Amino acid sequence: MQHTLTLQQLGDLVDPHNLITDSYQKAYYCKGFRVGHGDALAVVLPETLLQLWQVLKVCQQNDTIILMQASNTGVTGGSTPHGNDYDRPVVIVSTRKIKGVQVIDNAQQVIAFPGSTLTELETSLKPWNKEPHSVIGSSCIGASVVGGICNNSGGSLLQRGPAFTEKSLFAQIDDSGELDLINHLGIDLGSTPEEMIARLEAGDYTTGTAPDWEGKIWADDYAGVIKDVDATTPTRFNGNPQYLHDSAGCAGKVIVFAVRLATFDATPQEDTFYIGTNDEQVLLELRRYLIEQLDTLPIQAEYIHRNAFRLTLRYARHMFLSIKRFGPAALPALMQKKARWDALVKKLRLLPHNTIDRLIQWGNYIMPSTVAPRLLSYHRRYEHHLMIKVARDEVPQMSRLLTAYFATRNGEWFHCTQAEQKDAFLVRFGVGACTVFYCEYAGINTDDRLIAFDVALRRNDDRWMIRLPPELQAQVLEDSCCGHFFCLVNHQDYILKPGVDSVKFKAAVLAYLDQRGAKYPAEHNIGHLYHASEEHQHHFHQLDPTNSCNPGIGKTSKKKHWA
Repeated sequence: MQHTLTLQQLGDLVDPHNLITDSYQKAYYCKGFRVGHGDALAVVLPETLLQLWQVLKVCQQNDTIILMQASNTGVTGGSTPHGNDYDRPVVIVSTRKIKGVQVIDNAQQVIAFPGSTLTELETSLKPWNKEPHSVIGSSCIGASVVGGICNNSGGSLLQRGPAFTEKSLFAQIDDSGELDLINHLGIDLGSTPEEMIARLEAGDYTTGTAPDWEGKIWADDYAGVIKDVDATTPTRFNGNPQYLHDSAGCAGKVIVFAVRLATFDATPQEDTFYIGTNDEQVLLELRRYLIEQLDTLPIQAEYIHRNAFRLTLRYARHMFLSIKRFGPAALPALMQKKARWDALVKKLRLLPHNTIDRLIQWGNYIMPSTVAPRLLSYHRRYEHHLMIKVARDEVPQMSRLLTAYFATRNGEWFHCTQAEQKDAFLVRFGVGACTVFYCEYAGINTDDRLIAFDVALRRNDDRWMIRLPPELQAQVLEDSCCGHFFCLVNHQDYILKPGVDSVKFKAAVLAYLDQRGAKYPAEHNIGHLYHASEEHQHHFHQLDPTNSCNPGIGKTSKKKHWA
């Protein structure tokens, strides 16, 4: 009876197509991009901030769990149900339809609504010759701006650091169970939730006048952190107390309505240097050499291992070609179409569940990759690949330093053409999904056999690769490694052989990483794969004392009041 009342009240607020209760239609929202799945009473898609507020009130009044979801591009299952052992019904609130970017303060800042994506933000800023915190190549498929803040996402842009702001508008369920709208944007929007929402949506406010206008809206100290190459700690990691503030690092424990962020001057022209070697020490020494010698840090320094390159060319070719032809903005819609086709196949029960994935991979097999020939040549010849992107006026210094460095070391480099630069970073972008596509094609359960490590190594670490002992390596079917190399953030995926105990395998690898002084996760957030640190759990308890929002995150309690 209570469930019926909840659904009826939600149905009174949104259009019928924005309240999903059919199990096949819910599947896209109930399953993570990489891992995690569970059931939900309903998926609701509000179209305005006011509808979002009203939906939250219904959930709070009916004592349902609120699971916020933006683009569902996370890789640790943090925005989907995890199992079916919750003590209250789960309602997934998808914000993907609540778009909106407001450019303010002479384009020095923006206010982003919960459904806005990084691609949309990038497009909004182009007329102002500005860029956001993250751009294509340092973000997930269709990743949301707010999701990045909630997860302290890292990204690959060396001069900007992890996603962070002290300024946001968010809803919170307090310790008495009441729903409050907290305005920490540093902008006067009025006193009641309805007034604040109406004025924000209409742009009816002034900037720079509120007493709390000033505050940190990006990780402005990060370049200095990278330059300290002798430090015994990582550059960044999820749960770092320095970057836990209100919405920042909240992991869905509050409901974010808007965030205020910095913008950055766009680089007029960018050039990329592509480096190949068969010795990881050559790259580690190069990292230190360039950080110490360069006048300005590069824009990006991205690593790909030969295995990751191979798997991407074979299993993520459709993603590479789709972005190349249609642009990154088209990917979320393509993913939704695939999800609907998957649901139709499952509903018909006449074909294997992964029929669509098999068809995609058949297409990948027969289609040419169109990757630039010099990149393919390096793939054949070298195990380790590094792409360093710099501003055009920094090309002469980078060329001199690389020439001097490789005069006495094993390896080669070349200055990319614009076409080669585009291909290189599209391959790097596709690496993040190549193991998922492999598993989907092969019918492998990613929850059981795809083990991913998102690792922040010490800044003075003398090793880059995660080298497994023979007894662990023998349990691996395929592996893929990429990362943000100057940040020493390593993304390592393992697809395990059938019958391997994934829990024991993961524990053994984490013990090895602990010995190296690494922190994890580095930037993908804890989701349901990692234990939240004490500092992170304290942040969660402060934000959500009744444990009504995204319970269980970071392997914490799923019970009401954290029982």
